[in-house]
Amino acid sequence: MDFFSIAIIVLFVLALIDLSVGVSNDAVNFLNSAIGSRVATRRTILIVASLGVVVGALFSSGIMEVARKGIFNPEMFTFADVMVVFLAVMIADVLLLDFFNTFALPTSTTVSIVFELLGAATAVAILHSIHNPNAPPFMEFINGGRALAIIVGIGLSVIVAFMMGTIIQFFSRLVFTFSETRRTAGVRVIWSALSLSAITYFLFIKGLKGASFITLETQDFVKENTLYFFMATFFVCLVLAGGIQRLGKNPLAFVVLAGTFALAMAFASNDLVNFIGVPLAGLESWKAWSASGVEPESFLMESLREPVRGNNLYLLGAGIVMAVTLWVSSKARSVTQTEVTLGRQDEGAERFRPGPVSRGLVRAFIATGNTLERLTPSQWNTEIAGRFERQDQAVTLRDAPAFDLVRASVNLAVASILIAIATSLKLPLSTTFVSFMVAMGTSLADRAWGRDSAAYRVAGVLSVLSGWFLTAIIAFLIAAFFAVLLSTFGGLALALLIIMVGLALYYTHRYHGTKSFRDQKARARDSTAFEHQVHLLKTQMSELLKECSDCADLAIRGLLEGDRDSLDLARRQIGDLQQSCERKELIFVRVLKRVQPEVDGRLLGHLEALACQQDLFQTVETIVSTARQHVLNAHEQLTPETRQTLRKFNEIQREMVKLQMSEWESGRGDPNISTLLRDLEELLTYSTHSAVDDLYSSVRPIKFTTLLLTLLTEFSDYVRELERARNLWDNFIETKAETVVNPVT
Repeated sequence: MDFFSIAIIVLFVLALIDLSVGVSNDAVNFLNSAIGSRVATRRTILIVASLGVVVGALFSSGIMEVARKGIFNPEMFTFADVMVVFLAVMIADVLLLDFFNTFALPTSTTVSIVFELLGAATAVAILHSIHNPNAPPFMEFINGGRALAIIVGIGLSVIVAFMMGTIIQFFSRLVFTFSETRRTAGVRVIWSALSLSAITYFLFIKGLKGASFITLETQDFVKENTLYFFMATFFVCLVLAGGIQRLGKNPLAFVVLAGTFALAMAFASNDLVNFIGVPLAGLESWKAWSASGVEPESFLMESLREPVRGNNLYLLGAGIVMAVTLWVSSKARSVTQTEVTLGRQDEGAERFRPGPVSRGLVRAFIATGNTLERLTPSQWNTEIAGRFERQDQAVTLRDAPAFDLVRASVNLAVASILIAIATSLKLPLSTTFVSFMVAMGTSLADRAWGRDSAAYRVAGVLSVLSGWFLTAIIAFLIAAFFAVLLSTFGGLALALLIIMVGLALYYTHRYHGTKSFRDQKARARDSTAFEHQVHLLKTQMSELLKECSDCADLAIRGLLEGDRDSLDLARRQIGDLQQSCERKELIFVRVLKRVQPEVDGRLLGHLEALACQQDLFQTVETIVSTARQHVLNAHEQLTPETRQTLRKFNEIQREMVKLQMSEWESGRGDPNISTLLRDLEELLTYSTHSAVDDLYSSVRPIKFTTLLLTLLTEFSDYVRELERARNLWDNFIETKAETVVNPVT
């Protein structure tokens, strides 16, 4: 079997993998509104989305146009060249999308495939120009105008989608509020009819244009009678929404499910080319070359200029693969959870850390809001505030929807309308960009980003946005690099790249599985039952002691050996520990809101236990930071006496924490712990006196003495917190008392 036959097989294997990783990333586009609003069970939502994906796959006309001639001019490339381009693109796409999926970050598959094609084609064109001095300039090989149009279209879609989502959700909430009334029932019917009409219009405009089994005459008829078609659709939807309302059901739920089907169908019909367009173009190229009898380095690919209709069997098979992926992919759930979390209505543990940019944007929004509030009549402000007032949110259940059906329906309707308009105007855009930015705009308008969460949510949005634009740069460079390798080394490079893809998929799958297990374990502990939290304090305190002891051990060993890797690892572990502590504190405080403190004698004890955990973490964080800064700045070497003190302290604290955990597990006191505590106190007292004497006698540099005093101070705090944790355990945690909890409505 020759190289090019093997290349075709590899392309189709990569296509199957790309379908899986692509759906895992793009599922967020059409699942987040339904899952976030809990409109139905996850099973029902996935059934609706799966049907939309399979139907949408059959509506993919011109499936290979972007891969065939959208980014580069195929008549300038030989068959050998385009096969290198296609292989480089598919390998880069699988690696890139799987990387984003692993870290639960949605990205644009359209951007990735476009810039991978652009990067690989540019690299091959440059190599062609280098090897053939009489060849045209490499820029003539590339369809630069198309790539620029896509970049501009995507940039505009981000701004327009966010603004439209914000504006429409603001006025929708003014009408609906957060309460159910008779007046809003009629409005709900009208809004549902409008939304369903827009979604239906979207289905036809987006779907009929791409259906390989719909004639051009039918498409022209629908286009010419759009207004009548929309009016008739609105009347039918109005009757349908009214009937659903009279049956005592919420028509918005039907809107959300219909919108989920529509966007799933749009995803499949619009984005399927991103996953199988390149392999199908490679297959067509191979067929044309095989029939020509010309050498692969001489056969120009003019045939890729010819229009093509997708093969329904290929499209149906791809649709089935994507639908199955929706059900089995844990990474799809992770990516969906990222967007749902960023848009949720209630407060909670935040995944993203705010930075200067996100904080600055929040302050700017607050200042703008305050200015507008001063310019608006006070009566209007009062009325608007009343429309956005929610029911008592003092207690937010863990299993409550992230947002309501009003916002979910706006997300889907606005995204559908914007994509339909862009499609009718032949403007390039990404369904990922539009869907995500509409969802973020509606979150902002719905006041889901309060003072306590805005900086974190904005940081998350900026992280996703920067990831999108980084996708373009990374996709271009990786595909170009792979194309150079394949052009230079041929089959050897292909074999090595395939091995690399296999290893990358294996390790990212293992990493994501481990991370998902930890997250599920943490969520299982996020119960809002007070007794459950009391039970977990044992495990939490034991785990915290071990994690803090491990971080302190890494910091001390890194300081002793000047090992920056150990100190960097300690810093990363401290970051994970911080998120864990914040989540525990948040959950426990939410639980405490349900407790009647006058009848629970353990309440103050549990609060003190929580404070002890925070103080212990902060102490270890300072130890890690101080040690790391000393090594990074290459300050004075440690003296033999200091090294001996650090080693002895580390040895004793490790042993003491080990005995403490064993004591808590067995329930029997261990007198050796008290002995170790005294040893640590004596060691720290002696070392502190020695450090002070060195300071007054100027034996050591000030930086060195400062480091030593800081560490000794934090070590002393660390020891006190260990002793405090032990006392809390004896005085509070083991107390057997009944707890009365207020019922949650």
